[in-house]
Amino acid sequence: MRIVDLYGQAESIVEQAADLLVTGFDEPRGWPNLELAREEIASVLREGFAFALRDADLVLGWVGGLPAYAGRVWELHPMVVRREHRRQGLGRQLAAAFEAEARKRGGLTATLGTDDDAGMTSLSGVNLYGDIAGHLAALRDLGRHHPFLFYRKLGYVVTGVMPDANGPGRPDIFMSKRLTD
Repeated sequence: MRIVDLYGQAESIVEQAADLLVTGFDEPRGWPNLELAREEIASVLREGFAFALRDADLVLGWVGGLPAYAGRVWELHPMVVRREHRRQGLGRQLAAAFEAEARKRGGLTATLGTDDDAGMTSLSGVNLYGDIAGHLAALRDLGRHHPFLFYRKLGYVVTGVMPDANGPGRPDIFMSKRLTD
C-alpha cells in the first residue's frame, strides 16, 4: 500500500476515487452519481490537493484538502475508505497525509464538517437554536458510530455546528485541530 498524489493518476484510478464518493458513504449518502463525483474531484484538485491510498491498482480510499483563510486553514474534504477496508487504520493514514500536506502548505489549523444527516447524534432532529452551546456540550453518539468519534480520536475537537445544514434537524458538525505545536 502507498499514498500517492491523486493529481496525474491514470483515469482508472480517478474513476475509482469518484466511485467511492458515490458508494462509500454510509450516512449521509455521498454524491448521487459519478458525474457529480468526478466534478468534485476536479474541483478539489483545482483548488487544493488530494491523495489516494492504493494497493497496486485498487484505490482503498482517498482524502482531499481545500484552503481557507489565505491557506492558514485547510479543510479535510472529502475522505472516504472502502467499506471492506475500514477499521484497519487507513483513514488514520489518509488523515495524517492530509495534515502533513496542509502543514507543508502553511496550514495552522485543519478543519472539517461531518454531517449528521441520519439521526446518529444527539444534535439530530433537534431545534438547536434555543441553546447551541448547551447542545454542543452535550453532544453524544446515539450508538451508530457517527464519524465525529473517529475524528475525535485523531485529536479534532468540535468547534461548532450549522443547524439545519442538510434540512430541518439535520446539522453539520464542525471539527478542527491545531496543526502546529
